Amino acid sequence: MTELQMTSTIGLPASRQQAEQWSLVLRAANIPSAIEFERRSWVIKVSPLHEKMALREIAAFMEENSDWPPYRPKKKVALPALTKYQPPTIMMMGALVIFFMISGPWSGKSAWFSAGAVSGRQILEHGQWYRLVTALTLHADVVHLVGNIIIGGILVHFLCRLLGHGLGWFLILASGILGNLMNILMHGSSHNSVGFSTAIFGTIGILSGYQAASKRAAALKEILLPLAAGAGLLAFLGAGGPRTDLGAHFFGLLAGAVLGGLLVFLPSQRILINKTSLQSNLFITSLAIVGISWWIAM
Repeated sequence: MTELQMTSTIGLPASRQQAEQWSLVLRAANIPSAIEFERRSWVIKVSPLHEKMALREIAAFMEENSDWPPYRPKKKVALPALTKYQPPTIMMMGALVIFFMISGPWSGKSAWFSAGAVSGRQILEHGQWYRLVTALTLHADVVHLVGNIIIGGILVHFLCRLLGHGLGWFLILASGILGNLMNILMHGSSHNSVGFSTAIFGTIGILSGYQAASKRAAALKEILLPLAAGAGLLAFLGAGGPRTDLGAHFFGLLAGAVLGGLLVFLPSQRILINKTSLQSNLFITSLAIVGISWWIAM
């Protein structure tokens, strides 16, 4: 707004629209006025008798509307939309069921568990690091299998719809491996464990970390949803059960949260998520890691 002139010409509005707006303000205050174009500027003419009153009315109007239109913050970066491609969640969950039918429940006499379970002694003292992978495909009993397939399958499917089946499964596998590793380093060589639930809690961590690092307005709600699913899975498995490894769940969640948070700051994440060939390569790589790990184990 330009400075008001203290004569019968009371203003230099920036545009015809603003001049008409000021004229309406004066008309509402019963002050006669006229709009004129003078010396390349729009001015409002009032009689000397109404000059001071007109100035007060316009000044009050401008002060009252100084914050209009309201400030609109820049749009926050939105997460990628769910992909139209349906990830092979049923196939992968079905593979876990078939493998459980082959390996059976936890048993000291089982060759699968002897060769593939997480064993702190075998990993730390004999360098059998492949167990961090193979243990994710074994289940102690039917309850753990069902919980991971039903509740975990929903979370895995949503993550793969969000990030793509290749990147999704690669991060799920990575969080499970890191969770098992941190759990062994914490508990030492006497600790043994199996189960895909470490990777499921890793999935919860990936979703939560990714949503939180994206700093969206709805992030809190979207963080609470996977955490609530994790609480439901923990209740289903039994938080204090003899075959429930809370340490593996916690470290899987922690590893996933770190991976999900770091993904947001990856410059090429959009390209990675949207490029089909990269997704396929990551998915094949994830399957290859599991296959090679079992090939070494057996």
